Amino acid sequence: MRQLFTTIFYFFTISFSIASTSFYQEALHSFENDEFELSIKYLEKNIVFNPKSSESYILLGKVYSALENSDKAEKYFKIAYTLIPESIELNFLLGEVSYNLGFIEEYAEYLSNLEILCSGKCSEIYRLKQLSAE
Repeated sequence: MRQLFTTIFYFFTISFSIASTSFYQEALHSFENDEFELSIKYLEKNIVFNPKSSESYILLGKVYSALENSDKAEKYFKIAYTLIPESIELNFLLGEVSYNLGFIEEYAEYLSNLEILCSGKCSEIYRLKQLSAE
């Protein structure tokens, strides 16, 4: 009986893992084809199966940025940031959306983070500084 339970649990876990990967891949494909609403649906399903998927939150933020909904983009980028604060890409994205929303102190914080993470030598720092130069 115990072996049966273990086997069922194993297959159940694997099926969730496969579904999660599939949902993310479908969401990415939809995003690349500018099917943003469909991408959101796949990402929401993926998060149900894998709530600590920083990639899903980052992609959701990118989708909302593409839809010009900076508030929601910031929300999802911040969730991802709680999972991986050392991400160069994420610090850039948060800096960019913060600047666009007029949150200059937060923009400066993410720029400072990038200077530490990159030792001052990555393109994201330059690109983020360009926003305030425009």
